[in-house]
Amino acid sequence: MTDSLPDTMPAVIFRGEGVLALEQHAVPVITEPDDIIIKVGAVGICGSDLHALHTPPTHPGLPGVIFGHEFCGEIVAAGPQARGLSVGDRVAVDQNPPCGRCGPCRDGHGNFCEPLFDNPHLDIPWPNTPGFFWDGGMATYVKVPSYYAYRVTADVPYEHLVLAEPLGCVLNGINKAGVVVGDRAVVLGGGPMGLLAVIALKHFGVEQVILVEPAVKRAEVAKQAGADLVLDPASVDVREEVLAATGGRGATLVFEAVGSQLDTAVDVAADQARIVVIGINNSYRANLSAMTVTIKELRILGAFLMRYTMRESLDLIQSGKLPLERVVSHVLPLSDIHKGISLAQAGEGLKIVFKP
Repeated sequence: MTDSLPDTMPAVIFRGEGVLALEQHAVPVITEPDDIIIKVGAVGICGSDLHALHTPPTHPGLPGVIFGHEFCGEIVAAGPQARGLSVGDRVAVDQNPPCGRCGPCRDGHGNFCEPLFDNPHLDIPWPNTPGFFWDGGMATYVKVPSYYAYRVTADVPYEHLVLAEPLGCVLNGINKAGVVVGDRAVVLGGGPMGLLAVIALKHFGVEQVILVEPAVKRAEVAKQAGADLVLDPASVDVREEVLAATGGRGATLVFEAVGSQLDTAVDVAADQARIVVIGINNSYRANLSAMTVTIKELRILGAFLMRYTMRESLDLIQSGKLPLERVVSHVLPLSDIHKGISLAQAGEGLKIVFKP
């Protein structure tokens, strides 16, 4: 079934201690009846990838694994039980799919799927994600169970399809908080997640979206992508500027897309605002006043992974209605892995994508 594939391929291997190595690696083979092998069309760098490369790491990962969890491509081999998919199909991949059978899944909370979080490599519940704990997509080929894959149309660029999971995470937050007529939103952080939040909120009709971002290049991209106002926290009083822009009320909806700005989110929030935290920073501890949360009647909502939003995300991407070209700043060959990682670590790009 995989006889036509080569024996080896270039792959980016996580060696631990912040080290990635581009090496020759065996091409995966079908071992389970529902396996598929994908020829990778594109694979992106995520913030969690950068956290795994910290020394010491601030995101768990297993040395020896092929890196990369945001990937898509074309099926080149399929097991006999890969239902609904065929060789030649273009697919996007949900790297953390729910099983659909456990208690949380049956209750509608697939992002708390028990088998997904039953990670044999850790002593704590954590998603057993490809690219961190088993071979991911920074290679010519990758193998996943067929239920990870979603068929997509042929006209969508691969570099846009790698945004499906991060956009799906944003949609999880939007679905939790809701968008109502008259909302005025603040997004904290203009990285890929923050920029996707800006784009999605404007798409869903939020009248005013204010981005807080110190990097000049990211600020300019955000304006092009639809942000109504961009504030540099290094040069202005963010709270005063938000109050001035919202008629003294504050933001009714806040997206914290950094992981270290919950105090700022509370400061700029209007009475009865919804605050959605999608940023992740394990070392940050907020100093917010519980009294403020109480008297302003704030709703603070965490949003982790996707909650059945992969299809919604792909439908939006395939509609062509989102300016996703603003989010993807670099498309590089896999041989430029170290250049791409350096750009991401320096904050000189947005979504950086590799094409093996």
